[in-house]
Amino acid sequence: MSAKMELRWLKEDNYQGASKRFVRFFKKDISLQAKVDEDFNLEVYESSIRLILKKLEQVEEQQKEGVI
Repeated sequence: MSAKMELRWLKEDNYQGASKRFVRFFKKDISLQAKVDEDFNLEVYESSIRLILKKLEQVEEQQKEGVI
């Protein structure tokens, strides 16, 4: 199964702002990484995506609340 197929859960419409820009980046980058990196690990990549999106969502929520 292709790397892109594994990220079907990652939909741009579910995100806003910086998170949405990162989703666009990840969706383009994953194909390149899978081709050029013989040690590419989809599970690690997906975990990284989830962590970054979680952190971005926390920052966006704090901005909405006026904390930062």
